[in-house]
Amino acid sequence: PCYSEDKLEPSYLHGRLWDEDPARRGRLAPFSVVVDEPPVEATSPEFPLRLTTGRRLDSYNTGVQSRGFDSPLRFGETIDVSPEDAEKLSISNDEIVRVSSLRGSLEVPVRIDQSLRPGLVFMTMHFPDQVDTNLITIDVTDPKSGTAEFKAAAVRIERLEAPVAVAGE
Repeated sequence: PCYSEDKLEPSYLHGRLWDEDPARRGRLAPFSVVVDEPPVEATSPEFPLRLTTGRRLDSYNTGVQSRGFDSPLRFGETIDVSPEDAEKLSISNDEIVRVSSLRGSLEVPVRIDQSLRPGLVFMTMHFPDQVDTNLITIDVTDPKSGTAEFKAAAVRIERLEAPVAVAGE
């Protein structure tokens, strides 16, 4: 905005922050030192994969506003796995697997995702009626923000055993 024809204002916002006079800069923003800490739950031989949760493009926020229409990108809940991990676990696209953490287990189809690095798997919270992803997420919260650590749960993926046919049944 141009407040005066007599004085040209800076062509950028918040120019006062670079004013030479500290009194005209305004109050300093409060900052605090943050120490980077690893996830609370470490991976282990029993739970070797790191589950991170998030959203998909077609399901704005939780899907409440976008679930009312069809989308070619919406395919239901899956566990996204890197090609390397899929090969190591001998699992393939659309195969139903069991995903377990210290808090529980659930069954979900596999989606192999080229963009994931080995050791990292991904799920959303968009389809709670299909799969309750939060059943296996960690229940620890950050001491400062109170936010849950949904982004770092240790999990394992297991193939489901095919049922064995018994003669006469």
